[in-house]
Amino acid sequence: EGALAVFGTKGFHATTVREVCVAAHLTERYFYESFKTLPQLYLATYEALREELMRLTLAALAQAEPTPLGLLEPAMRVFLEFIRDDPRRGRIMLVDSLAVNDEVAAVSGATARDYSNMLRAHLAQLVPNLKRDDISLDLLAEGMIGLNVLLAARWMQDGFAEPIDKVVATNLLPYRGLFALAAEAPHEADRRVG
Repeated sequence: EGALAVFGTKGFHATTVREVCVAAHLTERYFYESFKTLPQLYLATYEALREELMRLTLAALAQAEPTPLGLLEPAMRVFLEFIRDDPRRGRIMLVDSLAVNDEVAAVSGATARDYSNMLRAHLAQLVPNLKRDDISLDLLAEGMIGLNVLLAARWMQDGFAEPIDKVVATNLLPYRGLFALAAEAPHEADRRVG
């Protein structure tokens, strides 16, 4: 909690061990009994947030309509609510995570890959078969996750001014485009044969 409070408001590079200990109401001795360095605490904080977000995402998916677009909307909404409801989470996960050190950046990258792997299965259903030889679904999934993260970070930086429904709809627009492309694919194939 102390780490979330200080990292999430001041950022990693402006945070000291002493400030985290004051926020946690503990002496520095307790800090060093659990962590050797501030980056280790940051990593533990990031991983706790990652686990919480994944738990919330999986719970939302369990209640969602089992279609590619039906699953994407609640997953997107959970992610956006997660950072809106506590912007400190967004600062830790979206802003500072790539600038702490290589270990934290690697965990941040692994988190993005976990979500892109989940997304890849949905994209396989949305991208027409006749287009798959021309593209990499792995790169597409990672790019779409990158788009979602950048839109969320911008929304956060703008103080969450746009209504969440509008941000969800904006995030889903590229996926809806892929869905429309998939619906048109048989017609394209017919035109090519004829």
